Amino acid sequence: MAIRVSVETPLQDDVRALVDGLNAHLLPLSPLEFQFKMTVEQMAGPDTTVFVARDENGKAVGCGALKMHGDGIAEVKRMFTLPEVRG
Repeated sequence: MAIRVSVETPLQDDVRALVDGLNAHLLPLSPLEFQFKMTVEQMAGPDTTVFVARDENGKAVGCGALKMHGDGIAEVKRMFTLPEVRG
């Protein structure tokens, strides 16, 4: 399967669906005090770069983001791949 990764806005329905899938997977595994989910609106901020992986048909199959904290330091956020394309 060919995958293309590019910088995109997270304010798209298919990216929202990926983030929803990530939340559905992680929230039951994490105690409430460790649930630091970042919304797609926060991901769209100027300090965050969002990467979207799309298959050969253009379907969004994965995502991730880098949130800049200054001084060249960034944090990986919201990394998720659809279960059917993992491997």
